[in-house]
Amino acid sequence: MPRSDRAHRDVLGTFVGLLTFLGGVALMVVVFGLAYQMFTMPPAETLGVQKGKAIDVSVAGANLTGVVIRILLLVAMGLMGSLIANRGIGLYAGARHHVVPHPPETPST
Repeated sequence: MPRSDRAHRDVLGTFVGLLTFLGGVALMVVVFGLAYQMFTMPPAETLGVQKGKAIDVSVAGANLTGVVIRILLLVAMGLMGSLIANRGIGLYAGARHHVVPHPPETPST
């Protein structure tokens, strides 16, 4: 089957690339939503400190450790979301890439 010189578009590859990109973007939106929710919470509530009571260092330390772990998980999720979106862009671009057939070389005399 002869190929034309027009751009060859792989419809399935384009669709998978766009779907992968949108999945990565959706993951990043979820990460930003969780980060916004976490950082709008008052620090006293996050650390379990109550006004007018003595600070229990073990409870505050455990809560602080939990906050640090959540921040590290958000960073990891954001990184994965951006890597997935980047891979989707690569798949999309690869599916749209076309190869122009070259004419056969003629031997020089």
